[in-house]
Amino acid sequence: MTAQAISILGTSSHVGKTWIVAGLCGVLADQGIRVAPFKAQNMSLNAYITDEGFEISYAQALQAWSAGLEPNVLMNPVLLKPETDSRSQLILNGIVQGPYDSRHFRDRRDELFAVIRRAYDQLARQYDVIIVEGAGSPVELNLMQTDLSNIRLAEYADASIVLVGDIDRGGIFASLYGTQALLPLEAKQRLKGLIVNKFRGDFTLFSDGVDILQKLTGVPVLGLIPFVDIPFPQEDALGVSGSEKPDAHITICIVRLPFMSNFTDFDPLRMEPEVNLIYQVTPPGTRPDMIIIPGSKNTLSDLAWLRRRGWQDKILIWAQEGTMVAGICGGFQMMGVKVRDPLGIEGSIVASSGLGLFPVETVLTSNKTTRQVQGHALAAAFHGAVIRGYEQHMGDTRPVAELLSFSPFIELEDHSDGLINQVGNLWGTYIHGIFHNTTFRHAMIHQLGGQGMMTENPFNRVITEWKEVIAEHVDLATLFRLVGS
Repeated sequence: MTAQAISILGTSSHVGKTWIVAGLCGVLADQGIRVAPFKAQNMSLNAYITDEGFEISYAQALQAWSAGLEPNVLMNPVLLKPETDSRSQLILNGIVQGPYDSRHFRDRRDELFAVIRRAYDQLARQYDVIIVEGAGSPVELNLMQTDLSNIRLAEYADASIVLVGDIDRGGIFASLYGTQALLPLEAKQRLKGLIVNKFRGDFTLFSDGVDILQKLTGVPVLGLIPFVDIPFPQEDALGVSGSEKPDAHITICIVRLPFMSNFTDFDPLRMEPEVNLIYQVTPPGTRPDMIIIPGSKNTLSDLAWLRRRGWQDKILIWAQEGTMVAGICGGFQMMGVKVRDPLGIEGSIVASSGLGLFPVETVLTSNKTTRQVQGHALAAAFHGAVIRGYEQHMGDTRPVAELLSFSPFIELEDHSDGLINQVGNLWGTYIHGIFHNTTFRHAMIHQLGGQGMMTENPFNRVITEWKEVIAEHVDLATLFRLVGS
């Protein structure tokens, strides 16, 4: 190992570790430092497919882009994708290993840490600095012996630790001081600074707070970061939110499935000024302009939930009235006449009828398709827009009747993808990231009645603005000393 490492740990989940890492990667890269992100184990239903076809967490892809890098499977060697409350799909080095229950996964910790060590070592030989993101809290006392992403990894990487707390949640003194107090002695010695994230209001009102934290912990506060109105992509559904704008006149409704996956697909819509994006557990009271059924990590379970919540009847009625209905990946599968799981991949439900919007049937298979794709939209309304994205699904979808009033939606290099009806208000696709294609997204918004200003590349703006925040509010001189730069 040659790289210097900084481990960004948090007092809990959702304190902002992911974006602190992204911002630091961007700032260091701008200084000419070869820097890369790393997260040993991530649990997330938002995934990305690398150029080589490997599956990693979308969060590490964002951090790589912030560092000016292409996402690499070495940046996230262990990924867990929850399938039920007690079982997850385990992905090692970007390849699906199969479903594992919580106890089985815990029993493999040493084996998994060997995978993590090898990935970290390879990455560390390629870069000057590795910014390591921790997971959850590093002081869950009943889990510390089996933890993969926090103290054990910081010790292996010989990393300096920076601890992040979320002041917007309240309890900042208890969370930061309490976490430090519970750290093992060696980890305490590695702790080089604190970051107070998501501060609202006048910074001078917390000057005494900074002094108190430094006196309690004996380490400096390296940053007091403001709560900023930047539309960050969220790592899991706990943080997902829409965007309601007073001047927007288009409403796009996302069905908030229990096992909703890859909802980062919809972030570009959240940033469009003419779009109100809402996530709904139950159908809204008024008919939206568009309904999107997102991807799912348990399609059959979510299909049953969708019916219980009253979505099926509303979708069918509103589709007849002209509402645009789109399905992405698992949502596309649900729009067919049937979904079958003969191998029991998702659980106990063997088969279920779908919404019946497309004359297709999906059979879930053990092989997972993971690849980046490129093509163009075939429907005239989308003006032949170039489509770039990625596939990650375990299903084979085929027609069960003649596609008399339907046609393929997208032409890829080696096959066609998805379906669209003749009217153009029903379509589905297996391609994730489709809304990140600006020409396609704008054509769709025009169909929904959009006429005004639209965004071009919203993520460039997000990354740039956030780097500026980090550069202004974090003690970079101290951080540079930690990595020997």
